[in-house]
Amino acid sequence: MKFFILCLTLFQLYSVLSQECNPPYYQCGGNGWKGLTCCISGYECKMHNEWFSQCLEASPEVDTNNNNDIDNNNEEDTNDDSKIYKEPIGYASMNGGTTGGQGGKVIVVTNETKLANAAAMKEPIVIIIDGIINLSDDIKISSNKSIIGANENAGVTGAGFDMEHVNNIIIQNIKFSFCLGTSKDCINGAYTTNVWIDHCELFSDLDHGKDYYDGLIDFNHGSDFITVSWCYIHDHNKTSLIGSSDRLGNEDTGKLHITYHHNYFKNLNSRVPSVRFGTLHVFNCVYDGIIQNAINVRMGAQGLIEGCIFIDSRRPISTDLFSSGDGFAVERNNDFGSLGDTVSISQVGTFEKAPYPCTIDNINTLYELVTHNAGLIKRNFKNDYLS
Repeated sequence: MKFFILCLTLFQLYSVLSQECNPPYYQCGGNGWKGLTCCISGYECKMHNEWFSQCLEASPEVDTNNNNDIDNNNEEDTNDDSKIYKEPIGYASMNGGTTGGQGGKVIVVTNETKLANAAAMKEPIVIIIDGIINLSDDIKISSNKSIIGANENAGVTGAGFDMEHVNNIIIQNIKFSFCLGTSKDCINGAYTTNVWIDHCELFSDLDHGKDYYDGLIDFNHGSDFITVSWCYIHDHNKTSLIGSSDRLGNEDTGKLHITYHHNYFKNLNSRVPSVRFGTLHVFNCVYDGIIQNAINVRMGAQGLIEGCIFIDSRRPISTDLFSSGDGFAVERNNDFGSLGDTVSISQVGTFEKAPYPCTIDNINTLYELVTHNAGLIKRNFKNDYLS
């Protein structure tokens, strides 16, 4: 059976490489799109919205169940494979670790129905998203799932992922865009533990009011042990809210432990992130063009921020914004650029050392390291899992 799959994959790979246009389900247009705008024979570039068009079958009814292989030419890789981790660094490595669907069966999905069905299964599952899936509403994710993009052109648009009362989730190599599902978040977690979000891209736009979308990555209601790593997060208003209310200290205090490392934050308004009651570790992130405020530690939360670069970013760190109680922060070895005088740490914290092993990269080479490696990976993960 494996020999048959290998032969089929090689045949499809040859077919794709012989074309000069996008294969099925690839992005082919939208505001700011700089890639190919044509599709291979039998497919046409169809617009989902003004920002995103996709290669779909040229017929009155689109068969999104077609499961064509999509090539990813590794000779063009710009990502450093040493930055692709098989297990998380940070808080998601604690509390027993985060393994997702490890050991479970692998399911490749190309449409909303298949994705929703796989995500709802009770057993451990590795879900491979092939292409960009247009969602009508948020996908409910059950425990013990790894959701991984097949290559650098895999993800969801229109809505996002919702996790509630679940644990042990890995979300890797997924592009999230323009999330307007029930939660209006791209990734939302409540009462959820051990989540690793890695090498994803998340964005919307800054053309609408701040409440048109909600968050790109939000966790609340006592969620815990979370890592967000090597993501490219850009063009959004309310970026990442950890702890949703000043009134929920009874369920959030002692929880909401979260790590952000090696993320590229660009053209964002605020909440990068904003944390109430919890414990925040941010290291080796690049902030570029933060409009209102970047890291907001409030309501008694403890923050450790180290080895980060801030470029044209207002209020890089604050502990006294938008809540009835201040937070606490320790900062060291950060480059605040020209807006360092807008740092506002009203209370120095006691969180001075992470409770897990991590290496802080040299800030002098950090910009190139992060901007070249954050975001989706130019690698065929489907072949990795199905070979």
